[in-house]
Amino acid sequence: MYLAEIIDEVLESKKDRIIGSPSYSYLCYELTAAFALKDPYFFRYETYEEYGIEDYAISGLYDMGKDTKHIIFNFSSEQSQFAISEEKWKEMRFAISQVCQHESIHQCQWQLRDPDAYELEPLEFRSVSSTIDEEQAYLSDADEIDAYAHDIAMEIKYYYPKKNPYKVLSSLTRHRKVWSYSYYKKTFKGQDWSHIKKRLLKKTFQWIPHIK
Repeated sequence: MYLAEIIDEVLESKKDRIIGSPSYSYLCYELTAAFALKDPYFFRYETYEEYGIEDYAISGLYDMGKDTKHIIFNFSSEQSQFAISEEKWKEMRFAISQVCQHESIHQCQWQLRDPDAYELEPLEFRSVSSTIDEEQAYLSDADEIDAYAHDIAMEIKYYYPKKNPYKVLSSLTRHRKVWSYSYYKKTFKGQDWSHIKKRLLKKTFQWIPHIK
């Protein structure tokens, strides 16, 4: 994506201030401040009892009404800071960049539409459990297929840099680190999702040459 280099450059500029054991709030403050003069992303965190102290997850939300992009860290409620080594930062930087780019794709999708034609709902941050039907409906949406296809293309190039990305794409079931594709497989397990899969793989094929 065209924003990839900007996003990665901003993240890397904060490396020395983030590696160590930053508090959750400090981590979010530093990253929000880092992007303030570029393409703004607003970072926040949520804590969960079921997360171990070394566990984390990153998700995002695009607020169409306010045209703002939010990046949410999920951490353990057992502590208020997170240990980040050099190796952990490399992994986390990729995950942050991936979510930032995912939400920027949604922003671009929205900017091509007439906002008056849509009824917008208030943005909810806290994750809520959803039924499998809701999950399948979410992943069947054309916008999500496009954004997740970009995620898949990123994972192919990041986790399998020495392999031909198109060959990896043609055999995704043998490449376990393409987590976004595994998410689709798990969600549609036992269902005929061939039409969704076809579109997802086609979009991934189209994204591959644009991944830096």
